Amino acid sequence: MSAREYAAEAVVWSRLAGLLSAPGDREEVRTCWDIGEQEAGLEVLVDRLLGQGTGVEESARAELAVMAEQWGEWDWLGARIAALPGAGEEAGRLRVVPDGAEETRPAGFVLPGHPLAATVLVPWIACAPCGRVLARSHRREEWGALSFLAEGYVVFGPERAPAVFPRDMPGACWAALDALRDGDDCP
Repeated sequence: MSAREYAAEAVVWSRLAGLLSAPGDREEVRTCWDIGEQEAGLEVLVDRLLGQGTGVEESARAELAVMAEQWGEWDWLGARIAALPGAGEEAGRLRVVPDGAEETRPAGFVLPGHPLAATVLVPWIACAPCGRVLARSHRREEWGALSFLAEGYVVFGPERAPAVFPRDMPGACWAALDALRDGDDCP
């Protein structure tokens, strides 16, 4: 991650910490970023958001999902992030999909001939109005499970060419979320 990407992500982190109602909780999460304990900070943030029970707007929940993926915590926190109560006028536009809630699909159906065609797409964040999905692309391991790390991120939907963001592309997770949000056929 470049210094610029890290700084941009720090802004998102601070904004997400601002969702916490208690000043001490906000400071604890911000301190985790400052000392390089993002994984612990994400767990504290999600647990405290669940504990305070106030709604989280869909865009913030999607950013939290991307942050968890970015720091290797999606497997651990994904179901809890998806379970955060919703809030705000945009409720229902973006929906974070916990693993196993929707069927995976072979990437070859969406990306024929692409280097990621042999992977499996796991629906991750869906845009309700336009039907597009941001999926994580995982390799199937020899023992049948999906790889821990995504090979990339794919935004696809009805009557639109898929957009692919390989894992090694700088800022791939965030670029994929931006592509999902910036759909010209969404309200």
